[in-house]
Amino acid sequence: MGLFDKLSSTKNIQLSPKGALALAAMTVIGVDGAIEDDELAGLQRIVRGDAEAFNQAYALYKDKSLQECLDIVTEALDQKQKVSVIANLLDLAMADGILAGAEEKLLTAYVGSFQLSEDIIKDIVEVIQVKNDFSVFE
Repeated sequence: MGLFDKLSSTKNIQLSPKGALALAAMTVIGVDGAIEDDELAGLQRIVRGDAEAFNQAYALYKDKSLQECLDIVTEALDQKQKVSVIANLLDLAMADGILAGAEEKLLTAYVGSFQLSEDIIKDIVEVIQVKNDFSVFE
């Protein structure tokens, strides 16, 4: 244990599950350095008007490192919530049909931290691909 570990510990941070969802979404949409309007709209849809969850998440997002945010989110969720969060994160990241390098790396970190099986992720990705395939309407 380092000298300053207690000062930067994420163990004492209380974040609601919805706040954790919002924080995770912020990390994914902000990982490329810019938050686009459609990404912000997706984030607003996710928190469903819960200003407290949004504000709590945003305060942590501004104050903590990416790894600290990932740890905080992981600690705040149960296993069912983790599956739902990863589905929402994948949907946000794949909305434009492209999974950028930084997004993919962060999503991989969430999957590892959440300890989700590859089968669960494959199923979620397949559903999102079908959902986002508008070529079937042409």
